[in-house]
Amino acid sequence: MREVTRLQVAVETQKVVNREQRDHNRQLAAEVADLKGGMSALEERARSELGMVGSSETFYQVVSATTPAPAAAATPVTARAN
Repeated sequence: MREVTRLQVAVETQKVVNREQRDHNRQLAAEVADLKGGMSALEERARSELGMVGSSETFYQVVSATTPAPAAAATPVTARAN
């Protein structure tokens, strides 16, 4: 009887996991379809993940007064041709 109960619990647990995976797969499929079908989703993803700025746009970065300034390099860095 214990074995049957243990297996029933395992089945129910697996059903929950399967439902979650099915929902996740649906979301991924919708995202893939959106990326394949239109440039707006691709552009949105590039903006959020890669920091893309359009050619006709101006990027402004607002720095609060409490943010410390980045430390200056001890020696100037220059590029050298090989």
